[in-house]
Amino acid sequence: MIDEKIEHPNTGTFYWHYAWVIVVIIAGMQIVGTSIRMAFGVFIDPLQTQFGWSQGGIGFAYAICSVVSAVVSPWAGNMGDRFGAKKAMLFGTFVFLIGMLTTAFVQNLWQFWFTYGVILGIAQAIFLVPLIPAAMIWFRRHLGLAMGLIMASWGIGPALATPLVAFMIENFGWSAAFVYIGIVSTVIMLALVAVFKNRPADVNDEPYGTTEGDPPLSDKLPPAVLLEEFKGHMRKTAAYWNMSSIHFLGCVGHAVILIWIIPMATSQGLSAIDASLILTLFSAVSIATRLTTPILCERLGVRTVMTVFYILQGAPVLLLIFSSMDSVFIVFAISFGIGYGGETGGFPILNRKYFGHAPMGGAHGFQMLGAGIGMALGGWVGGPVFDIFGSYDAAFAISIIASFAGAVSIILLENPAKLIIPDWQKSEEEYEKTVGVIS
Repeated sequence: MIDEKIEHPNTGTFYWHYAWVIVVIIAGMQIVGTSIRMAFGVFIDPLQTQFGWSQGGIGFAYAICSVVSAVVSPWAGNMGDRFGAKKAMLFGTFVFLIGMLTTAFVQNLWQFWFTYGVILGIAQAIFLVPLIPAAMIWFRRHLGLAMGLIMASWGIGPALATPLVAFMIENFGWSAAFVYIGIVSTVIMLALVAVFKNRPADVNDEPYGTTEGDPPLSDKLPPAVLLEEFKGHMRKTAAYWNMSSIHFLGCVGHAVILIWIIPMATSQGLSAIDASLILTLFSAVSIATRLTTPILCERLGVRTVMTVFYILQGAPVLLLIFSSMDSVFIVFAISFGIGYGGETGGFPILNRKYFGHAPMGGAHGFQMLGAGIGMALGGWVGGPVFDIFGSYDAAFAISIIASFAGAVSIILLENPAKLIIPDWQKSEEEYEKTVGVIS
C-alpha cells in the first residue's frame, strides 16, 4: 500500500502540523542547552571567592567557550546540512554532558578554561547551530511566527535558569550546580532528540503553509555537489559576509551586559540572588520582543525593524554609566530587554529574504562564527576593564558603540531585490532531472 501525503484543506489558517512539534523541540533544546551559558555571571563571585582567580581570568573561560563555539559553528552547520540536525543534536548532547561533569571538578584555572571553554564550546555549537536551519525546512509560510516562538525561548532560558542557578550555588555550591544541571539537562535533551524529525517527508507531509500550485521542495537531504555549488553563489554576495559582522556587533553589545551586570550589581551592594533578578527581568521582557520581532520583520520590513532594535539595545546601557544600579534597576532591565530581545529575532527572516529555501546550515554556521567571536569579546572585556580601572564603565561604552555600529551596518546592507543568485528550488529540480537522465 502506497502512503499518501497528508492534505490540508485551508493553509491560510492555523492547523495541526508536526512543524509545531519541531518548534517546541527546538525551543526546548535552546532553553535547556544555553541556560548554563547565559547564567555564567552567577558563577563569577563564587569561583573568585574559592580559588582567588581574577575576574578577567574567570571571564576568559566564557570567551574561550564563545570562540570555540564560533570556530566550530560553520562545521556544525554543514554537519546539519549533510547528515541532518538530529544526529548533530545527539552528538552535541553527549559532549555537553562531558563538559558539565568535568567542569564541576576543576581545581585550576586552566582546567576551567578547557572544560567550560573548549568542551562546552564544542558541544553548544554542535547541538545549537543546526537548529534554526532545521526549523526553516519545516515552513513554507508563516516562518515569522515559528521563529518568534523559537527566539522567545532564548529569553525564557536565562529568566528561569539564573535565579535557579543562584539558589543552587548558595545552597549546594557551584560544583554541585554543574553536576545537577548537567544530568537533568542531558536527560531532557535526549528526550527531545528522540521525537525530533529532520524533514516533513519523515512524517509523510509537506512543509507548513504549502498550498496547491507551490513548486515542490526536496524531501531528502540535499546532494553534496549542488550544496557546495549553491554555497559558492552565496559567498559571492556582500550580504553573506555582512550578516556575520552584524551578528558580531550585536553579540558584543549584549554579551557585556549578560556576563557583567551581576558582578557590577553585587559590587554596588546587591546580593547575588537580587542581582540575578536583573538578568531575569530583562530576559523575561525580551521574550515578548523575541516573539514579535520575526512577525514584524515580515510585515514592516526586516532591515527597518532590526535597525530599530539594535538602537534600542544600545541606548539603555547609557543608564549604567550615568546612574547607580539601585536607582535604575527596573527601568534599565525593561528597556534593555526590549532591544536585546528584538536584536536577534530578525536573522532567520533576513536569511529567507536573501537566500530563499536553500539549506542554510553552512551559512547560519558562518553567521554564528561572527556571533561567537562577538560573545567572546563582550563576555571577556568586562573582566580586564574592571581589574585595571575598578569600574565597568568602559566595557559598557563598548557595548553601546557595538550596538549602534550594528544598526548602521544593517542600514548599509544591499537591497535583497538586487541580489542575483540562482533559485535553490529550480536548481534542485534541474539537478534531479540531470541525475535522472544519467541514471
